[in-house]
Amino acid sequence: MVTARPEPLSKRTTSAVLPVALLWLLLAGTTQAQELHAGCPAQAQPPDFVAQAVAAFAELKPHQTRWRDPLAWQQLLRELDRLRLDGLAPQKYFLSDLARMADQVRAGVAATPCQAQTATLALMWSLADLAWGRLDPQQLGLIWHETQRPRDPGAFARGLDHSLQSSQGLRQAYRDARPSIRPYVMLRAAYRDLRRNMPESWPVVPAGPTLRKGDSGPAVAALARRLRAQNYLPRVAATTPDDLDDGADAGFDDVLEAAVMAYQRDHGLDPDGLVGKATIEALNTPPGAWLARIRANLERLRWVAPYHGSDMLLVDIAGARVRLIRDGRKVWRGNAQVGRPERKTPALTSSLSHVTVNPTWTIPPTVFYEDTLPAIQADPNYLSRNRLTVLDRSGQELDPETVDWSTPGSLLLRQAAGPGNALGEVAIRFANPFAVYLHDTPSRWLFDTPDRFYSSGCVRVENAMELTDQLFRPAPEPVRRQLATLRDSGDTRNLSLPDRLPLVMAYWTAEADPAGGIRFRQDTYGEDRLVVDLLDDER
Repeated sequence: MVTARPEPLSKRTTSAVLPVALLWLLLAGTTQAQELHAGCPAQAQPPDFVAQAVAAFAELKPHQTRWRDPLAWQQLLRELDRLRLDGLAPQKYFLSDLARMADQVRAGVAATPCQAQTATLALMWSLADLAWGRLDPQQLGLIWHETQRPRDPGAFARGLDHSLQSSQGLRQAYRDARPSIRPYVMLRAAYRDLRRNMPESWPVVPAGPTLRKGDSGPAVAALARRLRAQNYLPRVAATTPDDLDDGADAGFDDVLEAAVMAYQRDHGLDPDGLVGKATIEALNTPPGAWLARIRANLERLRWVAPYHGSDMLLVDIAGARVRLIRDGRKVWRGNAQVGRPERKTPALTSSLSHVTVNPTWTIPPTVFYEDTLPAIQADPNYLSRNRLTVLDRSGQELDPETVDWSTPGSLLLRQAAGPGNALGEVAIRFANPFAVYLHDTPSRWLFDTPDRFYSSGCVRVENAMELTDQLFRPAPEPVRRQLATLRDSGDTRNLSLPDRLPLVMAYWTAEADPAGGIRFRQDTYGEDRLVVDLLDDER
């Protein structure tokens, strides 16, 4: 039920998008950004916001005055190096050049104006990227914001100046910039631990027939070695060094099956205990590729961190889940059905405004031409069976018998409210340019399936009326009674919510649990690689 989305980010479009995205990255700096580098060694030009913040920072205190102390240089180098734990590359912030400059200052040679300005630039740029993300996701079509959080370069510079005057100095500045939302903090900590323990390569599981409980042989032994390497199986005692973790006599028993299922759950696979093509492909994915996916998700969390609040509705697109948060606590949760890959549910931030009780459904053009029209052409009774009314573009009803369904032209199909309506009993509305919304569905059995990518872009919500009742809980009693009355009446009506609750619809494919484990999801929309590639590209 989506009419359009900026179509960034499929694997098939990556080659076309990258040149445009890279051009944007290279041209991000304006004249002010170009002036910032006048007389300095050639470096990537910063975004204009960073250039303006550097200028505002210099007005508070000259760059050279700030960078007289060798200790300040060492603190900057240390904090830049720590950005690795946030999935950011320190070399993007001139780390090698700064290290040479720091050696010079430590030897007693004062930093030149250009060197001091470069240090400030690295500081400002890295803090801005840490706070909001290195990429501009709205420009790249990766997310849409109803209201962009304002960024004031002067306020940013003053805040940094205040942090630097604290006892923790630069360390405090980076703490203040780093997102404090729980998903980011947990994923960063898990990423740090994983970096320490991740080997350069795994034992390889050979391709072949599906492995299952009861099997034995070299492929099962290789599977056991692979799972032991990642601690899904306990290490076995070795009689000789050559026996260590060899698994030559391993059989596919209950213990190995449980280990396979645990691995599948942690890597976005159906936990059926069968080791087929998809599971073997995941097992043989290099460790570095899993780390790269975590970097992509840390970046995504930076994009939405400023929009997280103590009260919000959170739609986890990749996990196909919905969470209602009040006063920082989850008060309601349910599964969702989200857009299939060719009709993605868009990542966005907005605010819930109203609900439509007993909604009718006007079929969007994409759905009409790709799905409904072929069904009508194949079945003359399709319209009546699905209670669809044919309308012209002015809303006047047409006789279906008068329409040439081989070339129907410009018309609308509207499904009446009631049993079998595609939107069920309620639609939850919010501002967005994609014509998407949250809604009930008659296809409730699909909520129990593991991969819930079925819709045309809208979000189908499990127990949608239960969620609606929760949304109206802060409303006065007469409003809640009105909601119940409207639902029972069968009439189609809009009802405003008691408050415009913030909405975050985000796509992320890795999350950490409180114990420090990481759960990956399938990258159904194929966006991880693009985010990583853009993070690693020079600008």
